[in-house]
Amino acid sequence: MTRQLRIEPDGVAIDAAGHDTILQAARRGGVALPYECGWGSCGACKVTLIDGQVDLIFPGAPAVNPRDARRNRILACQSRAISDVTIARGPGDWSAPTPRCVEQQATLRGIDDLAPEIRQFSFETAEPIDFRPGQYAILHLGNGLRRCYSMCNLPGSTILQFIAKRYDGGTGSNALAALAPGTRITIEAPFGVCTLRRQPGRKVFVAGGTGIAPILAMLREAAAAHLDFGSPADVIYGARTPADLAADDMLAAAITQTPRARYLPVVEHAPSGWPHAAGLVTDVIQGAVLDPAAAEFYVAGPPVMVNAVRSLLRAADVPITQVHYDSFG
Repeated sequence: MTRQLRIEPDGVAIDAAGHDTILQAARRGGVALPYECGWGSCGACKVTLIDGQVDLIFPGAPAVNPRDARRNRILACQSRAISDVTIARGPGDWSAPTPRCVEQQATLRGIDDLAPEIRQFSFETAEPIDFRPGQYAILHLGNGLRRCYSMCNLPGSTILQFIAKRYDGGTGSNALAALAPGTRITIEAPFGVCTLRRQPGRKVFVAGGTGIAPILAMLREAAAAHLDFGSPADVIYGARTPADLAADDMLAAAITQTPRARYLPVVEHAPSGWPHAAGLVTDVIQGAVLDPAAAEFYVAGPPVMVNAVRSLLRAADVPITQVHYDSFG
């Protein structure tokens, strides 16, 4: 069943499929409502419900609060129309996004072990899905289970590759790990705003754990385009042990093809003879980045790590326009 989604003040009317969120329906209709995370954490996609009824998919979403309910503010990424609906977007020019979000069936073609419990999953779609390196997809893993994973490969083919870790008790990670080659799932993509700005200048890429996926994609973009930022580009990658540094060889290959780039791995538990830093990524930032306010940062990893890096950069007076990250952990 479809519902009509009307977006004010533009007066745009869109047919929304019953399974579509407001955000999905708008983007498929060519209206780029603002968003960042896509799963209810950041609140960037909030719109005002003028008329009609919606169903909230994730009532426990971090961005849901009672004040919004009193003002008829809803999360576009977590709300589905259950009647014809009229919403009002915020101010700004939200023209058609590029690339546009699509939904396709994908077949799992390969699984590669990268580190303990960390694997690379390669899915094939019937048609290429356009995306920008650094963006992510939503994987439908069955029974209403949806999880976000960043692409680690470059666009331009029918293959989408993701790096994921299986966690004990992790519903989504265990569902993904249980998939067998040949399994078909639904993939929605692309989402996310943490993508490479190609202008010259100091760059610092910070990854923790499987957060290496979007960082690897951006570095592959820089290598493929032969980008020279004209300033150093540090790649700081943190994990618990050296064995947990997944995609080390792929990362090294991209770094060697990027002028003035250097690799700075760091582990919390360093064995005897470990030739690199021991500690946290924040320790390396403080030691290696002499003037943080003059650098542009790209950050991906567990929410605790991302928040710690953001706090450090805020204290160092790094402008928020120079810090790029996605929040969907």
